[in-house]
Amino acid sequence: MKIGMNLFLWTTRVTEQHFPLIEHLANSGFDLIELPNAEYSRHEINALRGHLDQLGLARTVATLCQEETNPIANNPQVRQRALEQLQREIDLTAQLGGEALIGPIHSAHKVFSGQGPSDTEIGFCVEFLRTAGEYAQSAGIELSVEFLNRFECYFLNTSKQAQSLVNAVALDNVGVLYDTHHAQIEERNQYDALSESIGCINQIHVSESHRGTPGTGTVDWSGVFSALNQHHYNGRIVIEAFGNTVPDIVSAVNIWRNNFSCEEEVYREGLALIQSKLSY
Repeated sequence: MKIGMNLFLWTTRVTEQHFPLIEHLANSGFDLIELPNAEYSRHEINALRGHLDQLGLARTVATLCQEETNPIANNPQVRQRALEQLQREIDLTAQLGGEALIGPIHSAHKVFSGQGPSDTEIGFCVEFLRTAGEYAQSAGIELSVEFLNRFECYFLNTSKQAQSLVNAVALDNVGVLYDTHHAQIEERNQYDALSESIGCINQIHVSESHRGTPGTGTVDWSGVFSALNQHHYNGRIVIEAFGNTVPDIVSAVNIWRNNFSCEEEVYREGLALIQSKLSY
C-alpha cells in the first residue's frame, strides 16, 4: 500500500518552486505524490522525475475530460480527440515514471444531458476505456476511473456503476477510484459500497465532505476504514483536498472558502487519520 498527497491543494501545474513542498511531504511520511496533468517541457519532466526519484516517491497523474474531449459524445470526432488526449496523458504519466493515470476519465466534467446515461453512451465509454487501457497496459500504466457526485456528472455516480463499467472493460490495469467525498453524497452506506466493489478498486481518495481537512466533516470514516481493514485493501490511498487560492480549482469544483486553517493541517491531520484507522 502507498499513502499519497494530491498537489491540487497548491497548484494545477508543478514547477521547481514546488520541489521544497514535495520534499517536505516526503519527510512527513508520504510514499506517493499525485501530480496535476499539464503541459510540461522535456526539461521539466526530467527535473520533476529526477526529484521524485531522489526522494523515493511514487507518483500518479490526475486528469479529467472536457466537453471538447468527451469520450461519450455522439460525435465520433470528439470521441477520437478524447482518446488521443488520454493517450498523450498516458505517455506523460510514463515519462514521469508514474504508475497510474487517475480521474473521471469516462465523460466530460460538468457537462449534462438532462437525463441519465444511455446504453449508447455506456457502449462508447467501454470501447474508449478498453482502447485506452490497452494502450496504458503497453506502457505499464494503470487507469483509475473515478465516479463523481450528481452535481458534477450524470454518467457515473456510484461505486456499483463504476464497478460495472470496469468489469465490462475487462482489463487488469483498469480499476475504480473510490472518492469518499463523492461517495458520501451518493452512497447509502460507505462500508457496504466499499465492501461490494473492493475487488475492482485500485485507488482511494481520502476527501472530506467539505473538501478540507479529513476528519473534520461528515464522511463516515469508521465505515470507510472498517471496509478497508476487513478486506485488506492494498492499493493506493491518496488525500485530496481543495482550497480557494488556485483559480482553476475554484471554478472547477466550486470551492468558495477554505475548510482548514492551513495546508499543513490538511496533510498532517489527514495522514494521522489514515495511519490511526488502518489496522493491517
